[in-house]
Amino acid sequence: MKKLLLILILLQNILFAENNYELKLFEKVLPAIFKIDKVLVYADADAKNILQNSSVLVLTNDCNKATLLLGKKFDNLDNSCIDKPLFATSYRSFKNEENSFGAFYWRKGRPQIKFEKSNLEKFNLDLPVSLRQYL
Repeated sequence: MKKLLLILILLQNILFAENNYELKLFEKVLPAIFKIDKVLVYADADAKNILQNSSVLVLTNDCNKATLLLGKKFDNLDNSCIDKPLFATSYRSFKNEENSFGAFYWRKGRPQIKFEKSNLEKFNLDLPVSLRQYL
């Protein structure tokens, strides 16, 4: 019983640490790309859980007011929001979504970050020098 309790506590700490890591990355990268202090984000359910404690990334329920979309699934997106820039949280979304300018996702337990040069140019976004190696 003690082993089971220990495993559950460790698992919770690992999952919490992963979300915290993702939040720190989003808080550093997204404001630098958009060159604004507070970024309005329209997020899917998974991304909302990560961003709920952010002071830099402000969640909005109205995709028209959002600076960008963040997540991996936007099937029921309003037609007026289809042309918003998207930062994906899965490789599949990054490759399949037309407006995906970047992605942060996990592959085999390792964090991956990628950017699409053509979509950065399309949305007139400038990648900081420290991130250009991920183009």
